[in-house]
Amino acid sequence: MASRTPRLALVVLVVLAVSGCSAGVGAGDTASDTGGAIELAVSQTCADGADPQCVQVNGENVVLPSALERAGVKEATIAEGEGQNAVDVTFTEGGAVVFNALTVKAVQAGDSARLIIKIGGEIQAAVVVMEALEGDHVQISVSPDDNARKIVDLIHKG
Repeated sequence: MASRTPRLALVVLVVLAVSGCSAGVGAGDTASDTGGAIELAVSQTCADGADPQCVQVNGENVVLPSALERAGVKEATIAEGEGQNAVDVTFTEGGAVVFNALTVKAVQAGDSARLIIKIGGEIQAAVVVMEALEGDHVQISVSPDDNARKIVDLIHKG
C-alpha cells in the first residue's frame, strides 16, 4: 500500500500532502525516552511592528503564541534518499492527536493562520496548513542552511 507523506517545510512553509497512516486515539502522551517531542501551536500572521509579540520566522511575521502544545515523538530519523535534507517524524498516539487537532484548527482559522513548529527551544517554522492532516507520520524538509542530524538531535532532547 503506497502512502503519501506530508512535508512541513522549514523553507517552503507549505503542507504538501496527507499521510496515509492512521493514528490511534490516545491522549496525554508525552515525549518518550527515545523519541522526544516537538512543540506546536496555531498563530496568525501580523504586520511588522504591529504587536510586540510579532516576530519574523523564515521571512514571515507571526504572533508568538502564548502557549504551545507538546506533541510526543515516537521516532525521528534523517530521511533516506539522495540529496534530501529532511527528517522523518513518527508521533506517539497522543502526539498524533495533538498534531492532527492543530492542523484542523489551523485550517479553520483561515488563510492568515500558521502552524508554529518549535524544536529545541527555537521556533523553526510557521507553516501554512492547506488541509487537516491525519496520521502519525510527517516529513520535515530542512533548510539547506540547517542540518537534518541537528534537528533530529533537538527533537530527541524534546
